[in-house]
Amino acid sequence: MNKNNGSTMLVVLMVLGALSACIIASLNFTSVIGRDVQRSNTLRQAIEVGDGALDYAFAHWRQACRAQTNVQLPTSSLSAIRLPSASLFPSIPNFTASRDPNPPGGTPYTLANYKVVAVDQNWVPLANTAAPSPPAHGMSLGTADYSYLATVDVTLPAVGPLPIAVKMRRIFTKSLISPWNYAIFYVDDLEMHPGPLQNITGWVHSNSRLYTGHSSLTFQSKVSYGDDWFKGFKPGDPRVEVPTNPNLPANLPPFRDQGQQPFGLDSGEIFSSTDVSPNNDSYRELVEVPKKKNADGTIATDPIGEARYYNQAGIKITVDEAGTPAGTVIYRREDGTVINNSSTGNDKKLFLAFSSAITVGATITDKREAATVRLIDVNVATLNTHLSATGAPPFNGIAYISDQSGSATVKRAIRLKNGATIARPGGLTFATDNGLYIQGDYNTGRTTSAEPPSNTGTSTSPTVAGYIRKPCAVVADAVMVLSNNWLDTNSASSLSSRLASNTTVNTAIVSGIVPTTGTAANPGDYSGGAENFPRFLERWTGDTLTYYGSMVELYTSKQFNTPWKNTGSGPNVYDAPDRKWYFDTNFYTSPPPGSLMVISYKKSRWYLE
Repeated sequence: MNKNNGSTMLVVLMVLGALSACIIASLNFTSVIGRDVQRSNTLRQAIEVGDGALDYAFAHWRQACRAQTNVQLPTSSLSAIRLPSASLFPSIPNFTASRDPNPPGGTPYTLANYKVVAVDQNWVPLANTAAPSPPAHGMSLGTADYSYLATVDVTLPAVGPLPIAVKMRRIFTKSLISPWNYAIFYVDDLEMHPGPLQNITGWVHSNSRLYTGHSSLTFQSKVSYGDDWFKGFKPGDPRVEVPTNPNLPANLPPFRDQGQQPFGLDSGEIFSSTDVSPNNDSYRELVEVPKKKNADGTIATDPIGEARYYNQAGIKITVDEAGTPAGTVIYRREDGTVINNSSTGNDKKLFLAFSSAITVGATITDKREAATVRLIDVNVATLNTHLSATGAPPFNGIAYISDQSGSATVKRAIRLKNGATIARPGGLTFATDNGLYIQGDYNTGRTTSAEPPSNTGTSTSPTVAGYIRKPCAVVADAVMVLSNNWLDTNSASSLSSRLASNTTVNTAIVSGIVPTTGTAANPGDYSGGAENFPRFLERWTGDTLTYYGSMVELYTSKQFNTPWKNTGSGPNVYDAPDRKWYFDTNFYTSPPPGSLMVISYKKSRWYLE
């Protein structure tokens, strides 16, 4: 072999060596990249598994909280929270789960350290496992957040010497808020279609759908819904017109939010109108007298017993109870003990305070119901005299009044009269399963010689100078507002004889509605919308109803259940007032007497340790 051939062979061998080195380096690089990709994919899978496990923990934590909504659970009450099973993660081989941390040696669990623990306001786990989560209070009275830390350590096998391990954490929050924080709060579909201009101050929320179809509507604060927002009319609403958009705050359109559940209970789980229990039909149980026996004669339980206004009331007044002579009025104190003129001490004082203020038997015609309504009249001025007298009896401010002969066809109602002044500093709450009428100014300080400025054109001043409006509420099957000009003798007359006058009402309202019926193809009756949540029976044309409060809809009316009939002389029910409605910001610090809370369960901060 000559010198040239040897040199050529050497060059070829050097090139082949270099190529081999490149190929080996490339293979090693590809192997490293492949391993990193596989480990990255496994890491992503581990995070997905952890997310699923935390969602599973959230569902069971929420269920545990709903079982005891009136208490905040300690860590010890969550120690048996259900472990995820292998069937929930079919793509993970050899799946295992434990509440304990991974052992220092040996095979780690797929899911370890799986638990939910109570934490303090800074999200630090409480050392005492028997201590409940403490509240983090907001600016509004009664608003509170209770936080819990959910943990799970996920370990999955991966390419390489070590498995992939992630420690995932998430904060769960139980938020309590009073519905009195909202200007308008609906459990059901919320429809708002005012004719005259209407401004809504304060928050607005529907747990279901929101329908807005008129530019005459202006929202001045946040608006939220649980399902969806429709810029139009609910299917079944018979009106035929082109919808227009409401006016909204800049950069704050209506948005989807968490459902705010009254009492923190899932209505789909606690309510049934087809079982034997008479105490779990709907949220209307809030205003009903609890029943002691089921339909089959067994002892009845009461899933919302603590929330019922009947149970909360410091005085319970019933008319025509089953088994009593017609017209019998029975008075009971808070614990259910009957009180009467033979009682002594504070019991007798409480009896006299209410029995002197109550009369039964007056009747009026309600044009919407097309029926005669028998009334239990409450003279609030007389009640004031007794409750503000020296040595007045202890009273928690909640009165429950019910005519037990009321039904869908036999109309019974409570009427509050002479209520311009509320003497009790903590306010008053009147609750009933019947209808409720407010006649004339309520909680304004109005006298025969002094009108609140709201009745003379200044709607931002709803009280007489020197009078401090009290935190008040009315809770009923339906609520009707009668003006200062109302006369019983004209109630059956035509609309032209039922002329309203400017009136101001300062109270929260909890009431039912008659929902919109029908479908888009076969329209039915419009509910009347939130603009007719308080109902009217007079010709208000050119007159103003000034309202300060909070409107809360929780159920369908059972006794005052006639659909809305539109305005004008044709239906002969009412002509709409100019609505000057305001959220009462005083409720942030001074809510009406009685406990009524809505609760949401939220998944908050997520992070890795």
